[in-house]
Amino acid sequence: MTSATAPLAVRATLHPPRWAVLGVLFGFLSAAAIALYGPIGVSGTYPRFIGAILRRLTPEYAAGNPYLVKMGSLVTPETMLVVGLLIGGFIASRFGRSTTSAPALEIVHARETTHARRYADAFLGGFLIIVGARLAGGCTSGHIISGMTQLAVSSTIFAAAVFAGGIGVAHLLKAWRGVV
Repeated sequence: MTSATAPLAVRATLHPPRWAVLGVLFGFLSAAAIALYGPIGVSGTYPRFIGAILRRLTPEYAAGNPYLVKMGSLVTPETMLVVGLLIGGFIASRFGRSTTSAPALEIVHARETTHARRYADAFLGGFLIIVGARLAGGCTSGHIISGMTQLAVSSTIFAAAVFAGGIGVAHLLKAWRGVV
């Protein structure tokens, strides 16, 4: 019996799905990162960036601001992660383009009729996410990745709420568009 003719249950026990293997590897990588460095998240990079600017423009204000002092220096592993995300996104946008024409904008993005409008909306959305993350005292990567790796109950509840909310919104959008 070849693997192509083997029943699905037998094949699944012989070769776990790729997502499961990658999930386990990501879990080990996260645990190693926490053990070697500590919990990691990216939303703290932005106040560190503002702090670096303020330390140049008004050093006395920056030194007297307890929050900026607590956030520390700009050069941290989190900052390098954010820089890597920006570089990776840029490279993917340049080399990942399809040779066919771009798909039509979906109704969800109906007001984004130009590239400038789409970039402005993406920037505004990203800015609002950063503000929300700082108000909450952390971002989704910090809560879900670092928190769940440490088996924090609050992070597990947060992750469940994030995914449940995302699934719910996806279903609402499909129903709203009439693609049920």
